[in-house]
Amino acid sequence: MQWELLTAPRLLKARDDSGGVAVLPIGSLEKHSEHLPTGIDTIAVHRKCVAAAEREPAVVLPPLFYTNVIEMKNNIGAVPLDTMVLFRMVENILDEVARNGFRKIILVSGHGGNRYWLPLLMQHLADKDKDYAAYLARPQMSDAGRKALAELRESDVPELHAGEMESSVALYLVPDACDMGALPESPGTTRKGTDVPAYTPIEWYSFFPDAYAGDARPASAEKGKRAFELAVEALAEVIRAVKVDESVLEHMKRFNQEARSL
Repeated sequence: MQWELLTAPRLLKARDDSGGVAVLPIGSLEKHSEHLPTGIDTIAVHRKCVAAAEREPAVVLPPLFYTNVIEMKNNIGAVPLDTMVLFRMVENILDEVARNGFRKIILVSGHGGNRYWLPLLMQHLADKDKDYAAYLARPQMSDAGRKALAELRESDVPELHAGEMESSVALYLVPDACDMGALPESPGTTRKGTDVPAYTPIEWYSFFPDAYAGDARPASAEKGKRAFELAVEALAEVIRAVKVDESVLEHMKRFNQEARSL
């Protein structure tokens, strides 16, 4: 159930049928080596959310293409938002979704760099007296799923960006947007990085200046289909767990009461 494709009466029914659960896919716009579309993170996470919501009913919001990708500004394709603007925008979206009667909102990330700011957003929401619960999805594949995913890989190059499995999923979802003929001849490997034992503002750039870390040569749509299906089922499990959860909002209320009573 996609929010933007529903009429108002159908959205109302979908809200009730889903138990008031909405899903917000969050991706990025950035270079993915020479062969993948710049929006693949967002396209893939949105498709995954829609497919998971078909297995476990929930209302999927339009995806966010614009996030925090400052580390990619050295390559064409990145459209990063100012960090504070991004925080305010996402909180605003969550507030408005809740105003429409959704009391459980699941944020699903499709971009590795979101792992830095999304947990901080969760912390930020803790003492805002929200009347809804926000959840940052952390899907966990079963042991069988992880084994099946590992068996799909042929490359022995560590995969961090635009490698075999990400390229396979792209070939499955949007084959016409991929250009495997532009694939670099050599795998993308980790560069030396900086010379100091510390995390720096140019961490990603120093290791992966070309936005390629992996070996996409063995990628295929068949592998992508299986990898996508495994990811969808893991996300559907998250939606199921959120539906029955009664603890998060209760803990948030208690936290705010105790914080105010000091």
